Amino acid sequence: MSFVDPRWLWLVLGVPVLILLEGHAHRRARRALEQLVGSRTDSALLAQRLPGRRRTSLVLRALALALLAFGAAGPEWGSELMRRTATGSDVILLIDVSASMDVRDVAPSRLEEARREALAVLDRLAGSKVGVVAFAGDAVRMCPLTLDRSAARLVIESLSSGSVSEPGSDLGRGLRTAARALPGGRRSEQVIVAWTDGEDLEAQANAAIDEIANAGLRVFAVGVGTASGDVVPVLDEQGRAVDVKRDESGGAVRSRLDERLLRTVARRTHGAYFSAARPGGELPRLLSALGSIARGARGERLVERPVPRFAWFAALAAALLAIEIGRARRRREASATRQAQALAAAATLLLLAIGPRAVEAQSPWAKGDAAFRHGRYAEAESLYAKRVGKSGPIGARVNQATARALAGRRPEAESALQGLKQAPGMPGLVAGYNLGTLKAERQAYDEALKELRSVLERDPGHDDARYNYELALRRSQQPPPRPSPQSPRPEPSPGGSQGGGGAPPPSPPPSPGAPQPDRPPPSPQPTEGMTRDRAEQLLGSLEELERLERQRLNRVRVMRERRGRDW
Repeated sequence: MSFVDPRWLWLVLGVPVLILLEGHAHRRARRALEQLVGSRTDSALLAQRLPGRRRTSLVLRALALALLAFGAAGPEWGSELMRRTATGSDVILLIDVSASMDVRDVAPSRLEEARREALAVLDRLAGSKVGVVAFAGDAVRMCPLTLDRSAARLVIESLSSGSVSEPGSDLGRGLRTAARALPGGRRSEQVIVAWTDGEDLEAQANAAIDEIANAGLRVFAVGVGTASGDVVPVLDEQGRAVDVKRDESGGAVRSRLDERLLRTVARRTHGAYFSAARPGGELPRLLSALGSIARGARGERLVERPVPRFAWFAALAAALLAIEIGRARRRREASATRQAQALAAAATLLLLAIGPRAVEAQSPWAKGDAAFRHGRYAEAESLYAKRVGKSGPIGARVNQATARALAGRRPEAESALQGLKQAPGMPGLVAGYNLGTLKAERQAYDEALKELRSVLERDPGHDDARYNYELALRRSQQPPPRPSPQSPRPEPSPGGSQGGGGAPPPSPPPSPGAPQPDRPPPSPQPTEGMTRDRAEQLLGSLEELERLERQRLNRVRVMRERRGRDW
């Protein structure tokens, strides 16, 4: 159990105070009564005392106060799925991982400061698609644009100066790779945030700046480092500095922040420049600038959230108070009508508190989603059909057709999805994607490629459609499997089936849906020598081992012998 605002739990401390005050009042009343009539048990005033009722009333009020305190704190337990439309921007986090980012003129190092600021930016990008690009002598897209911020966080936390194997510092290539990671259009909703010290050993940044400016992209440049700079350390496998970088003449290499180039990048792309010459840098100003980026719809997704249970506590407290009010009225008036009204009020409060949430949680669409997740596709189809009715939402129709296909009625489902794929917005894209995937599963690759290509034309950033399209394209280009040699069959005896003769019945065809194995069945092995396929496999394995060994040796040699512009 968790609480939205646990400060309200302090009200529970009022329960003992209430009990103490009630006990004090009861003792004072008893002493006053004894002073009035004495201790005679036959007094009419003493006969009217009802200590049991007083204790019951105290218990009811104390419990009601405790329940109201728990309810106000917002208790939550369990979880429920809900559809949420994400609105945000497309942000590429471009991080320099060259050797010069290990310089420690910004504590603890330039790269550590860049990672720290990137994670802080990531926490403020809820609803936005985020991608990560790292560059040194080459540029690599470490994480494509995604709504999964936890995946982007893992990538950023794992970055080091060895994340890109190519040495050097090519800012131009990093900017071009970041620009290619952004889909076309909607430039006002897209931005590149670059953390770098500005060193551009390949001198390709100016050409890349022109390309990005012509494409209409903005760049927020964060200069990590100081103008005075420091020496470039050489780190071992544990990240400890064991030496410093040296140039061809043997002198220590010193890296400095090139603030002029980064200001040029920001000015020509209509972005902004931010300094990170100290820990924390200008992070608040950077976050404020990112908040001014235009936001748009970024798709619909299912999110899991805790279920609030405050209504239960409020309903129980209302019921206890209604019982107490009914008891007080019954002591004053013996009217059955008043009792019925109090009970009716308590029941109404209970239904108002719990009823709407139960109805909302048990909608046919939600039940259909639950049945779909558990593989009960026929049940899910019938539940979606209840939600669709005569003029239900298009999303429920797409779900109904998808469940129908997985339940075994694929022709009807594909026909329904064919009519829904032209719908505007996300339902049409989902219908086209599901239709292409179903056709690819039954090996109708040409039709599947056509449907998936249509989805990509409408939404170039649809990563799942692009993956299925490439997979279907590879499957369609593979040669058909070679037929396996037929086993000998006995000749049919004269007279048909007399004497148990005749050919055996043919084996059943493979079930549709699951793709057949890509490789042909193995041919019979000869009694001596080696087949050509086996020799090619062995040769390929030897080449792969040689390539891996060469990479390992090159990596060791680069760490020990690399000289010149490698920082």
